Amino acid sequence: MSSDLIEACKEGCSETVKFLLKSGVNPNQSDKGGNTPLHEAAYGGHLGVVELLLKAGMNPKQTNIYGNTPLHWVSCKGHLEIVKLLLKAGTNPKQVNIDGDTPLYVASSYGHLETVKLLLKAGADPKQVNIDGKTPLCVVSRYGYLKIVELLKSYENKISSLSLLCLRTIYRNQINTDNIPSMILEWDFYQ
Repeated sequence: MSSDLIEACKEGCSETVKFLLKSGVNPNQSDKGGNTPLHEAAYGGHLGVVELLLKAGMNPKQTNIYGNTPLHWVSCKGHLEIVKLLLKAGTNPKQVNIDGDTPLYVASSYGHLETVKLLLKAGADPKQVNIDGKTPLCVVSRYGYLKIVELLKSYENKISSLSLLCLRTIYRNQINTDNIPSMILEWDFYQ
């Protein structure tokens, strides 16, 4: 019966989901990949099912075996209302998966401008790097999503004075910069 809930969520069958939840099926179950009913409903854009699962006590922060939360999954699809619900339910917009990718990185790489805006407003960090040392700006620059590039640059240029001081120190003292993303080193901080 547990796989029935995951399938019903994947298909967006809200009546079946209601029935299964009332029958006592655990909403926090997962499949072999660690994907929960909420992962599937979010990915499929099934807003009503997402609402049902959250009301039933589904953990919106639960990760699959790759460290992806439902927010990661929905960010690649750009379903704004679901992104809003998951953020309201307490999902961390800075959560990283096993590759170090955040929901912001995922939304940026798929070109979802409105999702990117929403995640930034929720506190996502545009300067957070993944395990390859890449920020969301790196990935959108590669794919040519110009509006997202402009948006991320406007956020990334709001560097704290402490960060700016640290980077100036690197330049002045010629500190080894091998572990610093090249994009950071190319910025013109003296504009």
